[in-house]
This record gives sequence, structure tokens and C-alpha cells, in this order.
Amino acid sequence: MVGIRRALALLLLGFYVTQFAMTAWLGPDELYAAYLGLALCYTLAFVGLAAEWFWARWFAIGVGNFGSLLLLVLLQVGMEPIIAFFGFTHLAISVFLAGEGMAARYEYSEAAAERWNLQEESLTLMRRAVKSAGSTIPILILYTLGPSPEFMHWVALALGGAGLVGLLRGRTWGVLALGGAGTIAACEFFLGEAAAGYLILSPFGYPMVSGTVVNLLAVGLLAVPLFFARPMLRMLRSS
Repeated sequence: MVGIRRALALLLLGFYVTQFAMTAWLGPDELYAAYLGLALCYTLAFVGLAAEWFWARWFAIGVGNFGSLLLLVLLQVGMEPIIAFFGFTHLAISVFLAGEGMAARYEYSEAAAERWNLQEESLTLMRRAVKSAGSTIPILILYTLGPSPEFMHWVALALGGAGLVGLLRGRTWGVLALGGAGTIAACEFFLGEAAAGYLILSPFGYPMVSGTVVNLLAVGLLAVPLFFARPMLRMLRSS
């Protein structure tokens, strides 16, 4: 069933690539950049998963976790079909990509082992960090590219994008860049400068999550450097 589950996950990711791209084109001008950014993020997950890049399964699961968070909204507003559809389809992406059989196609494949030669501890750290990045990069896009973005919002997005690239290349500065993006979001939140109102997250135009909540969730990028704190300290002590 690995091939079927992978195909279903790709189908759902492709659906959201199309939906976000169409909403960016047809939707309100002030949210054009946010929807386009989401479309590009989902495209990265789709292409990476289809190309069987070793980290793509982790990133796609993170994206699925991002959408699954909206199921918590149902506890407040009741059973809204659009929110339920959005949340459960993202949950399905994470479920379809789970399991050792699926991992054998990606991080435990012979091609990944020959090219990257990652140890088990490194794989574990990378898995946690990339999943966390996959969950928070879409939130960072909403946080940055929502209505009336400020300069520091752009800095956070640049750090997040660069940090993801650095992380996948095994660079320490990638971890620090992702932590920097989370720090900016944390400062914005705790200083009371988070965006007010609602960001329209649904590709169907339903207001699902407030700017303040988006800002708080973007703080989750701070978890990435925490995953690597122990090996980084160990390396500093040895040097």
C-alpha cells in the first residue's frame, strides 16, 4: 500500500497547490502574496515527495500537521464543513506518509544512504527539525505576507526560507536562521505588535485563524535550534 498511500498524499498536495494558486489569482489583492506563498510551499512539498528527496516526507508531514491544527478550531465553532475538510485532508497527508515502509522510500533508501551517509542520531534530529519547519513555514508565510506586512516580517520570512535551505544542507547557520525567524515572531507577539483581525486561510475564503494566533504559532520555529542544542554544545566543548 506504500505506492497507493504516496499517490493519495500527492493528490491532496496537488489539490491544495491548485486551490491556493487559483485563490491568489482570483482572491482579494491584499492576500495575493500570502496565497501565492502557500501555493509555492505546497509545491515544494509536492515536488520533493514526487522526486523522492530524502527529506521530503518529513516536510510534507509537517505541512499536513500545519493543516491539522485547524481541527482545534472545531472545538470553538462547532462542525464547520470547510474547516473539517481542510483539517482532515491535511491529517490524511500525515497519516498516508507515516510508517517504516514509506521511510524506506525516502530517508532510509539506498540512494539517500550513499549520498548523505547520515547517522541515526543525525536522522532523528533532521526529522524533528524538518517536520517542525514544515509545520511552521506556512504559518510564517501567513504571518509575513498577510495584510500590511512590516519590514521585520520580511526579515523573518527571509530567515525562515534561508534557514530551511541551510538545514537541509546540514549547515549550522540554517538552524540559527530558523531560530532567528522564531525569535522575531516571539518579539512581535510578546510586545503586543501582532496583527489584528483575521487572515483568510481557507482556499474557499472562510476566515479560520486570527493574526494573533498565526503570530503565536510562528514562534514554533524556536523549537528547531532546541533540537540541535545538545550536539552543538557537544561540538563546541570538543573544539
